[in-house]
Amino acid sequence: MKQALSILLIISWLILACNDGSKSKQVNGLSLQTVAFDHIVIDTNGVVNPWAKICSDIDGNGTTDIIVGGQRGPLIWYRNPDWQKFDIAAGGYDTVDGEAGDMDGDGDMDVVMGGLFWYENPGQLSENPEKSWNVHRIADHPTHDVELADINGDGRLDVITRNQSDFGTKKGNTIHLWTNLAVGAWDEKILECNHGEGLRVIDLDADGDMDIIGGGFWLENSAEGWIKHDFANWHASANLAVADLNNDNRMDIILTPSELAGQYYRISWFEQPSDLVSQDWTEHPLVDSIECVIHGVDLGDFNGDKIADMTYSEMHQGVDPDEVVVLINLDHGKKWNKILLSEKGSHSIQVEDFNSDGVADILGANWSGEDQSINLWISKNQK
Repeated sequence: MKQALSILLIISWLILACNDGSKSKQVNGLSLQTVAFDHIVIDTNGVVNPWAKICSDIDGNGTTDIIVGGQRGPLIWYRNPDWQKFDIAAGGYDTVDGEAGDMDGDGDMDVVMGGLFWYENPGQLSENPEKSWNVHRIADHPTHDVELADINGDGRLDVITRNQSDFGTKKGNTIHLWTNLAVGAWDEKILECNHGEGLRVIDLDADGDMDIIGGGFWLENSAEGWIKHDFANWHASANLAVADLNNDNRMDIILTPSELAGQYYRISWFEQPSDLVSQDWTEHPLVDSIECVIHGVDLGDFNGDKIADMTYSEMHQGVDPDEVVVLINLDHGKKWNKILLSEKGSHSIQVEDFNSDGVADILGANWSGEDQSINLWISKNQK
């Protein structure tokens, strides 16, 4: 009798499960939701040591192209969707990072590389993708991190940079603001910060101007100047990403330990309080202990539920396997479903919608080592 009752209960549960049209189901706290990705290698013989990875619509055709900069050059772009590659510059920059933005206000995307240079988009690349790019030096200024934003609200993109403190550099304790006064003219302002690496620029406090975020601190853009606030006691070298993870209309921050191999730390996201100054940020650990080679973290909606998910990657110099991971945000940051994309590692991964289907995809490549292929992981989940 008990066995028959148990069978009936199991059958009833299965019927309810089949009739449940929700995207995510929970059994004993574990998610049954899966997100599928297609792995595409767009180049196995690209630049040597692809340090910089940038995503932008370079030719203005409405699709996101890919820009990759080798350690010593060249700087190239891959045309979406055939992924044919074209030169931007032979090299000359000094950075592991870069950004794309309209630096001269002519309506097309230029490329900024640490060192410090910006490369002027010649325009009409959809008709002639092999047109030459002009190079403009901003300063003799090696960097680790590069961000673009209109810091002073004058309608022109400014450049924000930071170097690093590991590997004997010891220059990650200053953030440099390069104000775009006009084409060819720049004003530098230096802000003091903690030693380390990692940089993001976003309107964190939702007051209409751009703030600066590092590993465990943020610099408030205010009428009185730049005010430093600490939100976490964190590993000095950090990679970070910013989004509203719990749908409370406040921006939260994910931190990962980015250097050095052989060290171990954790991955966490920090919940923004209602008062950024007087209240503490709540830490939510995601991975309790991981090697400090997570030099790639980004956020995007991979399953079409309009909630930010997370991806992170271990660099190839870490202890094998070197995972590239997606964490699906199931319950406003309370539960996450891990999806393993690769065990070959990646560096400075980027999230964009490369096939214009409304869900996020992932770009990645190892910065050195045996496998330096340029990889895409395309989400197959339709909105």
